[in-house]
Amino acid sequence: MTKDLELQKYGETRYCSNCFTTIEQCPFAITGISNHQFKKPLRRVGFFRVLIASMIILFSTEFATAQHISDTLKIKTVEVFAKRIVKEEAGKTTTKIDSIAMIKALTSNLSELISQNTPIFIKEYGRGAMATASFRGTAPSHTQVSWNGISLNSPMLGMVDFSTIPVYFTDNVSLLHGSGSISEKSGALGGVVKLDNSANWQNKFSGRLLTGIGSYGTKDEFLQINVGNKKIQSQTRAFFNYSDNDYLFVNKFIADIDPKTGKYIYPTQRNENSQFKNYGLLQEFYFRPDEKNVVILRYWYQHNDRSLPRLLSNETDIKANINRQLENAHRPVAEWKHYGKKGVLNLISGANIQLLNYRLTTKVSGAEDQVVIDSHSQSASYFIKASYNYQISNNLSIIGGANTEFNKVSSHNSPKNGESQGYDQQRQDHSLYLQLSKSFGEKITANLLAREDFIGGNSTPLIPSAGIEYHPFRNTGYFVKGNVARNYHQPTLNDLYYIPGGNPDLKPEEGLMADLGCGYNGVMGTTIFHATLNGYYSRINNWIIWLPTPQGYWEPYNMKRVNASGIEVNTGITGKFHSVDYHFNANYAYTRSINHDDPRNWADESIGKQLPYIPLHSANFLVDLSRSGYHFTWLWTYYSERFTTTSNDKTSKMDVLYPYLMNNLFLGKELQLKRQKIDLELKIFNLFNEEYRTVLQHPMPRRNYSLLIRYDF
Repeated sequence: MTKDLELQKYGETRYCSNCFTTIEQCPFAITGISNHQFKKPLRRVGFFRVLIASMIILFSTEFATAQHISDTLKIKTVEVFAKRIVKEEAGKTTTKIDSIAMIKALTSNLSELISQNTPIFIKEYGRGAMATASFRGTAPSHTQVSWNGISLNSPMLGMVDFSTIPVYFTDNVSLLHGSGSISEKSGALGGVVKLDNSANWQNKFSGRLLTGIGSYGTKDEFLQINVGNKKIQSQTRAFFNYSDNDYLFVNKFIADIDPKTGKYIYPTQRNENSQFKNYGLLQEFYFRPDEKNVVILRYWYQHNDRSLPRLLSNETDIKANINRQLENAHRPVAEWKHYGKKGVLNLISGANIQLLNYRLTTKVSGAEDQVVIDSHSQSASYFIKASYNYQISNNLSIIGGANTEFNKVSSHNSPKNGESQGYDQQRQDHSLYLQLSKSFGEKITANLLAREDFIGGNSTPLIPSAGIEYHPFRNTGYFVKGNVARNYHQPTLNDLYYIPGGNPDLKPEEGLMADLGCGYNGVMGTTIFHATLNGYYSRINNWIIWLPTPQGYWEPYNMKRVNASGIEVNTGITGKFHSVDYHFNANYAYTRSINHDDPRNWADESIGKQLPYIPLHSANFLVDLSRSGYHFTWLWTYYSERFTTTSNDKTSKMDVLYPYLMNNLFLGKELQLKRQKIDLELKIFNLFNEEYRTVLQHPMPRRNYSLLIRYDF
C-alpha cells in the first residue's frame, strides 16, 4: 500500500501528517517512503544527519485518486532507504518485512509470511491446521504477537495460532528480537511480532478486490474499500477462505510387506475430514479533528471452522475420531494520539475475546454420534495502555508508560455420558516502564529501560534493559550495536489450572538475554543494499515443559535451565538492471536451544541435547524480478532436521523429522488501466513436489497451485 508523506512543523517538532508521528518516529521517514507529495520544501533538520541516500522506482500508484490534489507537487513513486540512529531503537535487533513480500502474501496467513521471510521457525500441524512459532529456539508461548497495541496471545494457552491471522488484515509486519522486546512487553523470551495498520490521509476513494481458486477445492475472496478525506478515513476489509483440503499423501506409518520381495508397501491415502472455512471483517475509522489529535476505532471479527486431520498411525475407520474446532474472535480497539509541542501522548483501550469449541466424535452406523470430547473455552483479555514520549531536546527523550491487563478464562469439557471438568480463573496484570534515550553526537546513541510488573497482585523483580548503537564512520552506513536485558514469563492459566494436569506451584520463567550485532546499509548507483549479522545468547531458568505422567495425562514442570544461543544473518539488495527491476532478500539462522536441567532419573538422556522441534539451521531466500508489467518471484526455504524426542534419538523414523527444501514460484502480469490496475498471478507451491512434515504424523501437501486475480481501483 502506498503512503503519502507530508511534514509539518508545530513549535520545535516536525510531524508526518500521514501516520501523524514525529519525524523521529515516522516509519516512512526512517525506512522508506512511497508516493511522496510535499506541499512545501523541507529544510534540513539539525539532528537528522544521516538521511536520504538514493531513490528507485518500485511501484506505480495504487490509489489513483490521491494524485488529484490541486496544490500538490506530483513526483514518481519511490522508496527511500537510509540508516540513521533512532534514539528509542538503539541497540535493538529489528526486522521489517518488506512491501514486496507483503504483496506476495496477501492471500496467505501469517504463518506462511513469517516462515518464508524471517528466521522464525513455524511448526505446522497440516495445511489449514494450527501453526505455532519458535523464535530464537524458544517455545510458542515465548513469542508475543501484538496488533495495533493489543496482545493477541491467548491467556489460556499463552500462544498465538499464526494460521488464523490473515496477512490481508495488516499493513506492516515487524519483529523485535530477544532483548529488544522489553520495550513492548515482558515475557517475550523469543521476541515480539508486531502487526500495525495505518491510514492514507490523502485518499478519497479506493479499494482492492482479490479472487482466487486453487488445488483441493480452495477458494479465496478478499475485499477492501477505503473512503475519506483529510479529516476522516474509513477502511473496510473482508475475506472468505474455504478448502476441501483433501490432498493425497503416502502414509509411511502403516505398511504391508510384499511376500515376494519382503519390502514395505506404503498405502496412498487422502487427507479426509480436513476441510476448513474462515471468514472475517475488519473495520477501521481514523478521525483527525485538528492537527494535534487523532482518534482511531478498530473492530476485527473472525470465524474459523476447521476439521483437524488424524494421526498417520490411526488405522480406525474413517468415521472414527473426527476432530472439529470452531472459533470466534472479537477484537475492538480504541486509540487516541495527542501531539504536543514536545511530546506525544498515546492512549489505547481494547479487548481480545476468543470463543473456542473443540469436539472429538465417532460416528456409529444406526446410532447417535459418540462424543468423546466436547470442550468449550472462553478467554478474554481487556487492555488499557498509556504512554508519553517527551522530547527533552533533539538528543534526549524520555518515554513513560503504564499498562493494565485483565485476563479471564472459562474452560470446560462436557463429553456425553462423562463427567464435566474444567476451571474458571482470572488474573490482573499491571506494568510500569520508563525509558531514557540519549544521542552522543552523531555516532553514538544509547537507551536505558526499566519495567516493573505486578502479576496477580505480586510484583516481579525489576526488569532492566540497556542498548547502544555506534556508527564508527561519519558518512557511511556501518554500525555496531548491542543490547542486554532481563525478562520474566509468567505461567499461562492452563499451566496453572488445567484439569487434569495443571500445576499451581510453577515458577515464572526467568531470562537473561544479550544481543550483539553489526551491519551496513549503502547505495551504489541505483542499487540499494543492506546486510546485518547478529549473535545472541539467552539463559532461561525455570523453563516450563509439559511431560507425561504415570497417571496417563501430561503435567507442566519447571526445568532447571535452557540455554538458547545462535546467529542471525539478513541481507538484501534492490535495484534496476537495464529494464529489469530486481529485489533479493535472504535470512539465515543458526539456533542452539540446549537442555541444562538436572537428570530426572538414571536413564534420562535429554541433558545437553537440543530441544524438540527446533532446527539447528534454517534459511530462506526471496528473488523478485519485474519488467514491463511481468513479474517473477521465487521463494526458497530450508530447515535442517528436527528431533521429536528430548533425547535426540535417531533409532526410528518417529524420532526425527528429516531436512527439507521448499520452493514456491509465482508468475504474473500486471495490466495498468487509466485509474485501475489488474494483476493476474499463478502460484506454484512446493515446486519440486517435496515430501515433508513440520510435525510428526502430520503430512503436508505435495505440489499444488493457486490462480489469483487482483483488481485495484
